[in-house]
Amino acid sequence: MDSVDVQFVGAPCGHHGPYTFYKAFKYMDSGKMKILSLGDFFFLKILDDLPVCIGEIQLLWEEKGTNQLLASVRMYFQPQDTPDKDEDCYGEV
Repeated sequence: MDSVDVQFVGAPCGHHGPYTFYKAFKYMDSGKMKILSLGDFFFLKILDDLPVCIGEIQLLWEEKGTNQLLASVRMYFQPQDTPDKDEDCYGEV
């Protein structure tokens, strides 16, 4: 897998303990700079044996001790791509 150069955009929007939170990040895609912000949606494929899903950025933060850039992403799959694909009804419980 190719490594991706990711950088948070703008000033931090909050701190809690060892965590610093941000509202957006930038990355290169096909030679163009792209920015994703909290609440943005994008197509996502995390494993070869899983279908493409839609991701939504929930939270972006950096951990001071490790300097890791982290993201929380909510993933949306089509009903037929879920373990309960045989159910008659779908939606929020």
